[in-house]
Amino acid sequence: MSKFKEKLRALENYKALQEHLPSDHSKRQSLTSYVESVLRPAGEPTNVLDLGCGEASSVDLFKSIAPAANWHGVDIETSPEVSKRTREHHAIKIFDGVNLPYPDNYFDFIYCNQVLEHVRHPDKLMAEVCRVLKPGGTFAGAVSYLEPFHSYSIFNFTPYGVVRVLEDNGLKLDELRPGADASLLINRQLMNRAALLRPFWNRNYLHLVCSLMGSVFSLTHAERNFLKLQFSGHLVFLARATPQASRANTPTLHATLDN
Repeated sequence: MSKFKEKLRALENYKALQEHLPSDHSKRQSLTSYVESVLRPAGEPTNVLDLGCGEASSVDLFKSIAPAANWHGVDIETSPEVSKRTREHHAIKIFDGVNLPYPDNYFDFIYCNQVLEHVRHPDKLMAEVCRVLKPGGTFAGAVSYLEPFHSYSIFNFTPYGVVRVLEDNGLKLDELRPGADASLLINRQLMNRAALLRPFWNRNYLHLVCSLMGSVFSLTHAERNFLKLQFSGHLVFLARATPQASRANTPTLHATLDN
């Protein structure tokens, strides 16, 4: 074993994340792939929620992947993304940022794309996510780590922060993967998304360096994922509500869909 590999495995961060590092591949992960892998094989009616639905564009995503899914969307009353919404949908609800207006154990799948960094009380919201998920239900999300300020973002999550906020509130984290790397998101903001400069900013340079290091030091996919997570702008995760956590949770809100 190389000294680099030994030092990497000895890091506190590595030990804290080790059980959540996937070993099948170390490519950039998209949230859409989780929707495909979880819902497409099911092929049956499921209740899905877009938590922080914004413009509600995920309606089309779920329709294409899981046509039988019953889509719901929820968001706060005002945000830059909500203000851009032109789509009307009967299943979109407004909430206060914490209390989800749904009954216990209602959803099979909750989708949350780049929302949690904007949430004022993430622990309280995660407890609500656990409450409305069916036991064994899936929570798939992406959240900012090394991404510059955007759209009134409040917190940036570290990889270990994702573990703690999910697992302290009744969710079991299955895996944590790298999304876009920090260089892409920083360059995009520096260059103000100029179309002319797109070839320069739309690259994951830091993840490329991590991949090269992985080859040089013969790192496993889990070790490469760890390296890439340290330099990621976005973190992508897959979690589930455990039966024990769902039963033990004591909700403060007993809503019905008719409210």
